[in-house]
Amino acid sequence: MSRLTVRLPDSLHHRLTELADLEGVSLNHYIVYTLTRTVTADDLESQRQTFERLQRAHPPEEAEEALRNLLASRS
Repeated sequence: MSRLTVRLPDSLHHRLTELADLEGVSLNHYIVYTLTRTVTADDLESQRQTFERLQRAHPPEEAEEALRNLLASRS
């Protein structure tokens, strides 16, 4: 596991601490959870955009095969 030191404004640190307390988790856990959610959401949006491009580029009967090929290439 990696370690990263980040300088935060006091107001942000205070708010993150409050949110972590509300969730009943450590500040570290809350920050990792929040970052993971954000990155995952970005990945899902990218996948959605890719799928929509595939839908436009391929007739419906070819779209499913093209999507399978794309997902297989990411494994």
